Amino acid sequence: MNSTIAAIATAQGRSAIAIIRISGPKALGAYKALTKKTTSPAPNQIKVAWVYDEDQKIDHAMVVYFKSPNSFTGEDIVEIHCHGSKVVQQGILGVLFEYGIVPAKPGEFSERAYYNGKIDVTQAEAIMELVSSENSQLARLATRQLAGEFSKKIKGILGDVTKLGATIAANLDFAEEDLPTINNKEIISSLSAVIGKISTIKAGSEMLPKLREGINVVLVGLPNAGKSTLLNALVGFDRSIVSAQAGTTRDTINEAIEIDGFSYQFIDTAGLNSSPDSIEKIGIKKSIANIKSADIILLLIEPGKELATKKFIELNNLQSFIKGPRTIKVFTKSDIDAKNPKVVQISALKKVGVKTLLDKIAKLSVGQAQTSLQVLTQRQLGILSRVELALTGIVGNINHLSLDIISAELAGVAGELNELTGADANKQIIDSIFRNFCIGK
Repeated sequence: MNSTIAAIATAQGRSAIAIIRISGPKALGAYKALTKKTTSPAPNQIKVAWVYDEDQKIDHAMVVYFKSPNSFTGEDIVEIHCHGSKVVQQGILGVLFEYGIVPAKPGEFSERAYYNGKIDVTQAEAIMELVSSENSQLARLATRQLAGEFSKKIKGILGDVTKLGATIAANLDFAEEDLPTINNKEIISSLSAVIGKISTIKAGSEMLPKLREGINVVLVGLPNAGKSTLLNALVGFDRSIVSAQAGTTRDTINEAIEIDGFSYQFIDTAGLNSSPDSIEKIGIKKSIANIKSADIILLLIEPGKELATKKFIELNNLQSFIKGPRTIKVFTKSDIDAKNPKVVQISALKKVGVKTLLDKIAKLSVGQAQTSLQVLTQRQLGILSRVELALTGIVGNINHLSLDIISAELAGVAGELNELTGADANKQIIDSIFRNFCIGK
């Protein structure tokens, strides 16, 4: 990579500040051409300087130099923090391109970081996740992965596989010698431990779609149970119509909020009326569908309606969906009639008990989102699944496999794991990963 690349590293369009990133052997020369300075800047120190197009001043900017190899890409990097006018940005880029610098391709800065040994592929993919994170929980997970947490786990698994493979190879090479031999029971024990580690990582990825899209929390109950009032209290503004007249919500109403880093989709549903009119029937049908697909159900019960609520659930065969750990029974209108203090009771109108309810929802979500949660791409998940299948196949057929076949299978598994981190991935795979990055990253 002898070329020097440049691109705008901030979002396109007009803004207060934009950052133009330059990486490669001509970066320092470009700095001098832009600023008309004759000496190189001190590394890692941001300086104010005029940037020029020949003798014409373009902007009064801040410039910082990162000296190779102590930079993101491992090359010399110069960053220009200029005003966010499109004219200013294009003016600076024009000077750089005239100097012989080429426009960066999508993800090319990260790709150079990979080829220069600054990051592995899983860390590069974590960068993409971090950039696209839409809630703080996802951002934290991506940051952990960027710091090398996932890579460390994979290298540990690779070490286990390699160690077992080396032991088997030694048995094959020195079969005639008086050395301890490895038996099938030991192989099964070692592989089962590895399979367990992979299963844990995969299981920790199952919650990710919910983290990305939002955890669905459905508010259900009889008409006038206080669903719309609670939704308004949860989101902090009047999202749903509230009326003393029962049945004002005829359709589902969605609103997204974030609690403790998790995104939630709160869904206000039509009241579960036992004798609905034709329009209400459509809304109730949607309510029942939402109950069946919900991640968390808030079953709202107003004073005196517990028996009627139970009856509706039984008549519509919803017991299996309602009775479970994902359902929180909420007794509403506690300002009118307070229940047992051991149950969840609220007055959404008076904002009493709402914080306790949110804490309970958050606790339930954290319970679902395991501590082993990993941000896995489809590529990573596919490789882990293939590795798991190969190792399970060895264990299941151990009595029919010779040591040389097991050794060959383990070599294939090691190759898959090396592809996962990029240590043994071909250029086509690497290019396909970085092609999905934005320009400037």
